[in-house]
Amino acid sequence: MTSSVKFWFAWGVGLALIMVLVVWGLLQWNLSNYTRMVSDRLLLLGELRRGAVQQYFSTAEAELRFWSTNPQMLGVQKSLNGIWDGASASVVAEQVLDSYVQSNPNPVGFFLNLDDAMDGTAYSELHGVMHPRAKLFVTQRGYYDFFLIGPAGDILYTVEKEADFTTNLETGQWRNSGLAEVYQRAKKERREGTIAISDIQAYAPSEGAPAIFMATAMHDTGGEFLGVIAFQLPTDRILGIMNYTSGMGETGETYLVGQDLLMRSDSRFSDASTLLSQEVDTSTVALALEGAEGVQLTLDYRAVEVMSAYLPMQVGDARWAVMAEIDKAEIAQGAARERPAMAGILSFVYALSLWSLWYWRGREQFAGGDLQLADLDFPDADGPGFGA
Repeated sequence: MTSSVKFWFAWGVGLALIMVLVVWGLLQWNLSNYTRMVSDRLLLLGELRRGAVQQYFSTAEAELRFWSTNPQMLGVQKSLNGIWDGASASVVAEQVLDSYVQSNPNPVGFFLNLDDAMDGTAYSELHGVMHPRAKLFVTQRGYYDFFLIGPAGDILYTVEKEADFTTNLETGQWRNSGLAEVYQRAKKERREGTIAISDIQAYAPSEGAPAIFMATAMHDTGGEFLGVIAFQLPTDRILGIMNYTSGMGETGETYLVGQDLLMRSDSRFSDASTLLSQEVDTSTVALALEGAEGVQLTLDYRAVEVMSAYLPMQVGDARWAVMAEIDKAEIAQGAARERPAMAGILSFVYALSLWSLWYWRGREQFAGGDLQLADLDFPDADGPGFGA
């Protein structure tokens, strides 16, 4: 092997090794930088989802507070209390139930379409005035039901007229339900104007559908306790917020988890609803339920390694974990998409380095050759060796 070949081989291999080290370092930096970017985005997504759910609850609280202090609604509540107190509560309940449920001309699920049973009772006269407004409010604002509950726990009015209508939340069969829970708390803390919120629970009178209840006390101008007003919130709005996946790639998702480690929303990866059925017992969920927030790699409920952003959210007396996650494999694929551009740049740098070496080595050789030519002692053209 000639010295020139050895020279180019040594420098070529040396530059190649240097470029390998540079490439490895750049790839690590690129992966780390891309991972950090995804981490920040996941945390932001979690914060946005939490803010949207909290805003939904805040709006419902404001509307509930408005109706609880509305003079017309207070007048209706007083009148209902008077009707229930004017005779045996069981007799009134039986009559009202017959008029608006058992003899209702509408099919089950559409009892709300009856505004006035026209039975000549004081209850129907009052119902015919206030029900159209309450029904319009519930349907347009996206609530499931609207309740007026007496001081002793009797459900005096509902929009939907389901199995809980006219029952008692202190002694009846639904005394352990989410509705009874918020009623009891609103009644107990009525002096503070507390708005009680339940966790998501299956509610039997609504055919076991998951529901959230919100309630607060009602008082007249003299401070007398008139009863409790409550909303039944469906889960559709929360599911819509958490299931929004635009811009989250193929594996990104956000979801909620309760203190019982069951989902409070649906999984992106399941065709069936996972609300109150999918258990999520992961390290990041545990941290969120303890009140912490952050981002880390962990195995998710599918046993897949993900980057998991976790945040806590208070819902009444309960705490939820707000989760935003994406598969680690997708993060690596995202970082790899930038490699072709990097490879082109590095190939150019490597070629430029070799060309620069060739160029400067050529200049040195040429300069050295000029000096040797100058030192040669050529014979005169007239001297020996030229001509005869």
